Amino acid sequence: MASVLTYTIIANATEKVDSYITTANGLYNELEGVLSTLLASNFNGDAADGYNAFFKEKITPALTDNLTTPASSLTAGIRSILESIQTQLLDTVDPQLGEANRNPGA
Repeated sequence: MASVLTYTIIANATEKVDSYITTANGLYNELEGVLSTLLASNFNGDAADGYNAFFKEKITPALTDNLTTPASSLTAGIRSILESIQTQLLDTVDPQLGEANRNPGA
C-alpha cells in the first residue's frame, strides 16, 4: 500500500536520526571513560599503548568523524537528505502542483 509523504514522516525520521546520534555519542563517551579509567589504573606498557592508539586512530574516527560529526558524517548526510526532501518536495513542488490543480490553464 502506498503512503503519502508528509511533514510528520520527515520530522519522525529526523528525530530518529537525532536519537541515534545521541545514543552513539553516549556510548562513545562511555567507552572513552572506560578506556581512561583502564589506562589510569595498572594497565600500562606496550599493550596499553597499542590499545590507546587503536582507540584514538580507529575507533574514534569511526564513531565520530564517519558516523556522528554534524558537518560531514553519515548521519549528517541523512539529515541533509531529509531537509532537501522537505524543502524541495514538500515546501516547493507540492504547493506548486496544488496551485496548478486549483487553477488549471492559468
